[in-house]
Amino acid sequence: MNKDQQGTAVSGRTYAIMPRPSGMGSGWTLVMFEDGEEAGGGVFPVPEEHPEVGMGWWNAMPVEERAYWLVKAESAVPADARHAYLLAVAYDDAMDTGEDWIGNS
Repeated sequence: MNKDQQGTAVSGRTYAIMPRPSGMGSGWTLVMFEDGEEAGGGVFPVPEEHPEVGMGWWNAMPVEERAYWLVKAESAVPADARHAYLLAVAYDDAMDTGEDWIGNS
């Protein structure tokens, strides 16, 4: 599922995942709906971490994975690749929560 898309309705439940507003930090906002009414949600930020964590992540990856994350980041900077990875993880967490929401009606 791409950003700004909604999950599939099951028994009147849906969800939407949107980028967090600028100035709030990087990540995603999940909004859950029941019968068209907002019924909850959550924030899935990209965590701040020490640069050494990102360096270890980068150094442990095969070249092909490095290339993948650089393309995702649209950058040649390893720190940007790490951010793209963390953004993807946060999105997956938001989507998993949304899918649990629509599956538990």
